[in-house]
Amino acid sequence: MPTEYQFNDRLIRFPELEKIFGVCKRTVRRRAENGELPPLRHIGRAVGMLESQVKTYFQKLSQPS
Repeated sequence: MPTEYQFNDRLIRFPELEKIFGVCKRTVRRRAENGELPPLRHIGRAVGMLESQVKTYFQKLSQPS
């Protein structure tokens, strides 16, 4: 049974996250820690969110509840 793996998920860092969510770095960090936003990932010295998780977050927001 062939299994496909996707390794092209990029890390979105704080300057871009600030533009996406419309809030400052501190607010992005606080909301991620509170579970309101996708979790922050630490890859070496880089910190950000995985693009796939950000897309999923916005898809959930756009679905009627």
